[in-house]
Amino acid sequence: MSVVFVVDDDREWLGYYERLLDGYEVELFRNGVEVMERMREEVPDVMILDIMLTGPTGFSVLHEMQSYEDLGMVPVIIVSSVGIKEDLGEYGVVRVFDKGEMRPEELLAAVRERDGWR
Repeated sequence: MSVVFVVDDDREWLGYYERLLDGYEVELFRNGVEVMERMREEVPDVMILDIMLTGPTGFSVLHEMQSYEDLGMVPVIIVSSVGIKEDLGEYGVVRVFDKGEMRPEELLAAVRERDGWR
């Protein structure tokens, strides 16, 4: 079963992701510090990451991941209310979704497309 780490400081969104990703092993994190500590123990197959987090931002998480060879390979899907225009492919970002416009089937398709990368 593929492991998906989800990082968002909004409890409602975390619940939404957990329901949507039924069939995956989902681990939920409310901040960047928690997820970076966990990734020292297990590398996920896919990460869903919000940018505006309490504490270190999603950009900080992306930057930290790149300092590790294995974590730098994890496909990251950003789901955020912050409009992101820059190309973040060098940080492992494979898709960027706007929280207000994303449809559930789009996110599921993006996760399915990337969940077997290893």
